[in-house]
Amino acid sequence: MKRFKDDLGSTIDAEDNLTKMILIEQAIDTAHSIIEPVSRSYAFYDCLTSVLDFARESNNFDLLARSDTILEEIDNKGAHARALSYLAVVLATFQREEHAEDTLVDAINTTSMIKDDFDRRDAFLDIATSAADIFFLLNKRNMIDVSLSLAEHLTVGQKAYLFGYLATVLPENESAQFLNNAMQLADTITDPITKSKVYLELASLVTTFQKRLDIQ
Repeated sequence: MKRFKDDLGSTIDAEDNLTKMILIEQAIDTAHSIIEPVSRSYAFYDCLTSVLDFARESNNFDLLARSDTILEEIDNKGAHARALSYLAVVLATFQREEHAEDTLVDAINTTSMIKDDFDRRDAFLDIATSAADIFFLLNKRNMIDVSLSLAEHLTVGQKAYLFGYLATVLPENESAQFLNNAMQLADTITDPITKSKVYLELASLVTTFQKRLDIQ
């Protein structure tokens, strides 16, 4: 555990928000004491995303060096795939194009090994939206192709959400059609609970990104 402290401490000496990083460091130390494997993996996942968020907020690429060490502690395939997906977006934020794409491929390969159908679908959706984010950050059109290629692994509701998400990152001349497709998919959902949830998710996407889309 001490090496986490030493590594993180050496990275943050020059940072303004020392208190925040010390708390994250304590969370990492505490995660080592978690016995239940899945809970332990997701605790380290939360620690990793906190480190990555801080790296992005402080524009400190050096903090990303800690990700490899924390990733080693994430044994659960679902948590590991989501961690790689998140890392790929942060790498794109720092304009590490090739590294971001390679990391996303690793996330896809890891997700393919998940046995639980529900967990696997959720991870694929997470990766598909990350690919959309990378397109937005790097203007890499192939990332849209990657995102769409993962749709075959999703439920109808998840596909609707993905299309709605894509509408928020694509140029306006394309976004309207994607939102239309999302609405049409939502209309086909038979379970009222799922259908209501998907409509609200789409409404949230439109509101959050303040898109002016023609949904007629």
